[in-house]
Amino acid sequence: MLNAAYCGGVFLFSLYLQQQRGQSALHAGLMFIPMTALVAVVNLASAKLARLLGPRVPIVTGQLLATAGLLTLLTVGTHTHVWLAVALMVPVGLGGALTMPALTTMLLDAVPANRAGTTSAVLNTARQTGGATAVAAFGALLTGTHAFLTAMRWSTLLAATGLALTTTTTLTQLRTGRRNEEA
Repeated sequence: MLNAAYCGGVFLFSLYLQQQRGQSALHAGLMFIPMTALVAVVNLASAKLARLLGPRVPIVTGQLLATAGLLTLLTVGTHTHVWLAVALMVPVGLGGALTMPALTTMLLDAVPANRAGTTSAVLNTARQTGGATAVAAFGALLTGTHAFLTAMRWSTLLAATGLALTTTTTLTQLRTGRRNEEA
């Protein structure tokens, strides 16, 4: 769901910048550079945070941040200042950047070393499938009978709902796993 939210969000908001705000494809793409640069920095910080506090803190914090970011994006409209719309995408990217390194580490630590390659492949396949599915589903919503902004909001709400559900699952599973380890 994290990749669905992130990839779907980038897809939606690149189209928003072009179709609703009149930006060229190049200019719309360049507007994502600040978020991308911050994602690179937060990826490194996430790994350090996971070592210090355990993986649960960055995973859950990142999921909550991305969900909150998506919910905030529901306010974006035709008259929203372009740079505000771009800034509102930042929490989605930062949430993903905070979550994925810790999640990957936790997952790889949970399997024997001889299964690490397979485990990593399954994780990356699931991530890419989530992203591609979101782009396809959101694209289908955008081509339906709804106005662009309505379809964009529905897509964003679907991503936020899915991510909120997986955050709840993460909290439940990490607690259950911790209880099982203590037993």
